[in-house]
Amino acid sequence: MASYTVPITADVLTWAREEAGLTQAELAERVKTDVERLQAWEKAECSPTRGQFSKLVKALKRPSALFFLPQPPRDAGMPTALRKAPGLGDRRLSPNEIDQIRWARRLQGLMGWVLRDAGTPKVELANYRTVDDPLQVARAERSASGVNAAEQIKWATPAVAFRAWRSYLEDQGILVLQLSMGKDSIRGFSAWDDFAPMVAVNTAYHPTARIFTLFHEVAHLLTRTDAACQSFVIPGQQSASVERWCERFAAAFLLPADDLRQVAQAYGITAASPTDDPDTARRIAKKFSVSTRATAIRLQELDLAKPTLYPAVASQLAGHDWNAPGGGGGGRRASLKRIGQLGTRLPGTLMEAMGRGRLTTRDLADHLKLTTGQLEDLKGELVGS
Repeated sequence: MASYTVPITADVLTWAREEAGLTQAELAERVKTDVERLQAWEKAECSPTRGQFSKLVKALKRPSALFFLPQPPRDAGMPTALRKAPGLGDRRLSPNEIDQIRWARRLQGLMGWVLRDAGTPKVELANYRTVDDPLQVARAERSASGVNAAEQIKWATPAVAFRAWRSYLEDQGILVLQLSMGKDSIRGFSAWDDFAPMVAVNTAYHPTARIFTLFHEVAHLLTRTDAACQSFVIPGQQSASVERWCERFAAAFLLPADDLRQVAQAYGITAASPTDDPDTARRIAKKFSVSTRATAIRLQELDLAKPTLYPAVASQLAGHDWNAPGGGGGGRRASLKRIGQLGTRLPGTLMEAMGRGRLTTRDLADHLKLTTGQLEDLKGELVGS
């Protein structure tokens, strides 16, 4: 019996493969074919069989109808600002990272449309330039937050601190996502939208590192620079870069100068007696529920630490950046998992739009990656929260 072929659009196949972050060899392996045959499909020299087409759709995680478009869709791909962000260096985003970013951007787009449709005003975040002093910007933004250091120090655990900062940012109109991107993947990413600005952090990191990354990404929003960020920036390196600007902002926002000096003094640390001890920096960091990296940056900014402190923290305490193995919450109900990932504002707003008839149950379940039954569970959780 003859094998029927599927007349897909070659340029769309190439676009979908590149958007998925796969080389021709990687996709060929997933489809169980040879590279030469895949290259022939991308050159429109031949077409895949029905079985091969099904494997392509599954491997590329795209609807089958996409491959019959006359050309790749506009505004549906990975933004260049994220794919080639300075914070990535020469590193290529992995397929999992691309999947997570694409899902987040899809949710952001839906949220932006729902808020516009409801007549919600644009989000009024301040707009700075990277030539502005990040320490002064951090001081102004921290003052505007209304969160004082005494309140911050009272937060019982880093997880409590993260929830408090997330709630504050959601009140400002910022979407805050926690996504599973794996160890040694990007720390987080950010993307501006007038109605639904978004930041996301990687759950592989410890909550203190996530808090530092959270405000690093907020700094990108404040400068309107969409970004995907991989590594921590060592003080003194890339001093003029936007990544360094964001690191300095985040450290200064989380550790107000006067309050940090007061706590440091209790440990015998002053400008006349700066520290180079990573363990002392770690104890101070614990007081503020922030990462030791952020604390080292800030202590050095205030001349309370020797220049050797941050390198010592980065080498000796790097393991503290990550969550301990296990305990990932894999057994939680899907509805609770979505709240952990997306917060309450995003799904709550989309639920309201569904209640107004602006979204169908099926569409919302699809966007949230839930069944309709799990969507009902989520609705109950949001009502009770």
